[in-house]
Amino acid sequence: MRKVIVGDIHGCLRELKLLWEKAKINTKKDMVIQLGDMIDRGPDPCGVLEFFRERKEEMGDRLVLVRGNHEKILLEAVRDPELMELWSANGGMETVRSLKERGMKPADWVSWLEEETVLYYQDEKILCAHAGVDHEIGAENSEDVLLWDRSQLLKNRYGGSLAVVGHTPLSVAAYMDGTGGPARALPDGRLRPLPKSGMICLDTGCVFGGKLTAMSIVGGNFILHSEPGPGRRG
Repeated sequence: MRKVIVGDIHGCLRELKLLWEKAKINTKKDMVIQLGDMIDRGPDPCGVLEFFRERKEEMGDRLVLVRGNHEKILLEAVRDPELMELWSANGGMETVRSLKERGMKPADWVSWLEEETVLYYQDEKILCAHAGVDHEIGAENSEDVLLWDRSQLLKNRYGGSLAVVGHTPLSVAAYMDGTGGPARALPDGRLRPLPKSGMICLDTGCVFGGKLTAMSIVGGNFILHSEPGPGRRG
């Protein structure tokens, strides 16, 4: 079964749909893992939530939605109005606006987000988390590490089994081998052997004018696909 991992979307529904087509995702056969931050900042966060809710009904366990720090902030802000200012400062107002246009409010999505998002996904080859992983404790990471920590990525010191993350916007997807040296850029369209260790970051800053990136894994190989973000077409 092919596995497709999708990076941070931040409300960029148009780019998500185009990337879905470009990667030729088959909802009846493929497995999709989304690395979190579906919402906030971009033009249509509600549309992205509805897109994945529909796909979840169709795909069931073959669609894994990893919780990002932005989903976490939404959940906390609904429970504690004093955190609404923090959420607003981190792009939450775009989500509120997008929901309001469809006659919804953030509280309408709390149950779904709590039930359908997970802190990480792990199989025999990869560990997927939103932000970071501490190789010394594997999947038993704290929620703060999984949702917020980019230290292992930036220092290139992650030495565990292959982790695929988002959260840290890069100009191009990159591989960090854990040695402390420079990251290795991963351009689209080239079939490569899947590393056994290290870290791959798929956040390529779509909402900031970068691109939306997905990683397809088949057997022991992978290939990247991307769709230019708003303001980069033409």
